[in-house]
Amino acid sequence: MKPAVAAGAMLALSVVAPPARAADSPSAPLVRDESHATLGMAELGVGLLTLPGAEVCNAQQAGCEKGDTSLALSAWPLFRRGNFAAGAGVMMGITSSTDAPRNDPPDIQRDHTRRYFTVEVTARYYVPFGARVEGWGGVTTGLGVVNDSFQSRNGVTDEAIIGPRGVTLLTEGYTIGLGVGMAYAVAKNWRVGGSVRLSNWFLPKTPLEDPLGDQASLRGRVTTFDFGLTLAYRTRLVF
Repeated sequence: MKPAVAAGAMLALSVVAPPARAADSPSAPLVRDESHATLGMAELGVGLLTLPGAEVCNAQQAGCEKGDTSLALSAWPLFRRGNFAAGAGVMMGITSSTDAPRNDPPDIQRDHTRRYFTVEVTARYYVPFGARVEGWGGVTTGLGVVNDSFQSRNGVTDEAIIGPRGVTLLTEGYTIGLGVGMAYAVAKNWRVGGSVRLSNWFLPKTPLEDPLGDQASLRGRVTTFDFGLTLAYRTRLVF
């Protein structure tokens, strides 16, 4: 083959052959430029929900102390476009300090427990700090529910009892919160991180009351802190 023909063939191959992609390189970063893509995200969290102003009464004679902490589980489906994300989620406070009701009738011992539940929407803004690390700040708002349960300690006996052994009061209000968090890319679609959130719950000022005179344990404005670890999966959507 003549030198001129060989040079022409090599030039043609260099034009037709596609360039090597960065994603095929073993050293390519896990976080790609997805500023123009729509991402779907599912974030799960586990942490602590703290209410510094909530009262916990150890006994009728001992009085009450301030502060209640509950193990909290959360789930947040989100949509993200560039640095902005929006979605909704739920949070459940599944444990609570067990305390003594203030209005126990004579010869009847009962326990009082609280549970917490929220359904909220959120908006976030993400800031990249490196190839694998990014932070975010956001706001949340929605519905907060406090579940007060007053349950009798008496066991099942041979005496006939009509009606339930306990009473439940549900107090509902709206929430407003601010949160920040960090996320680290451990794989192409997986992120681990943490978050901190400060919220105010605005509950009715007049508490609910049961037939025995027990009142809902929280009223008015209640401040909450939420500290958690998160695991998120995200993927690029078709639109």
